[in-house]
Amino acid sequence: MLPLGAVLSLAPLHAAAQAGEMIPEAEVVADRTGRMWRDLALGAGVLGAAFLLDEPARDVAGELQGTLGDDLAGIGHGYGDWKRTAPFLAGGGLLLGVTLDGGRGVRKATSAFFGVFVGSMSNTLLNWTLGRSRPREERGSLHFDPFRNNASLGSGHTAYAFAIAAAVDEVTDGGWAIPFYAVAAGTGLARIYGDRHWLSDVVAGGFVGLWVGRRATRAAAGWLRVAGAPEADDEVPASGVRIEPLVLVDGVGLRLRF
Repeated sequence: MLPLGAVLSLAPLHAAAQAGEMIPEAEVVADRTGRMWRDLALGAGVLGAAFLLDEPARDVAGELQGTLGDDLAGIGHGYGDWKRTAPFLAGGGLLLGVTLDGGRGVRKATSAFFGVFVGSMSNTLLNWTLGRSRPREERGSLHFDPFRNNASLGSGHTAYAFAIAAAVDEVTDGGWAIPFYAVAAGTGLARIYGDRHWLSDVVAGGFVGLWVGRRATRAAAGWLRVAGAPEADDEVPASGVRIEPLVLVDGVGLRLRF
């Protein structure tokens, strides 16, 4: 699931590849760099607009409080809490990977775990560095105290949820990531509704989780040779690493073959 701008920018290269033309490496690198800066510029623009809407969005969320909203927000809060969901998602991802694609599925799941971890930790570093106060502290939307306990910008729950969606999107085809994106959006709304974060916190967390999580997943997939992974019991690729499920009498685990 690529942004429209990325799709348009990829079109000329895709057409050349379809025609069998050789694409210079420098051109590929320049295209990737251009898309990266376009993504960052778009993210900065949306974040700037979100800053202007922080206070109004908080007012609207305050007016919408109710029993149904509390119940729905509780689901979002729970999903975005990695301590509650990470063990289940990790176990489910490994099991599904083994079932659908054997050892290659495990490598896909491992790539996704790495992407989620890096996306989440990148946001943690950002919000600790900026030290923005949370809405409920009543210090205003522009109160920052870097390297302190304040950790509002960006939203950790939202970053984690969108990193999951991005990682799933990167290692699967056929719309598997759609429900994950929907739940991630719900998690972000829950953080605003519960007065845990400003609108701009959620926008920043979502962008960091999505952008970093996708790229980290893609990098890990390359390291683990997911794209060109051998099927079933083929030989281990030269200069690569193979990750396989290991089932023993008293437990399960992973085996690394170098």
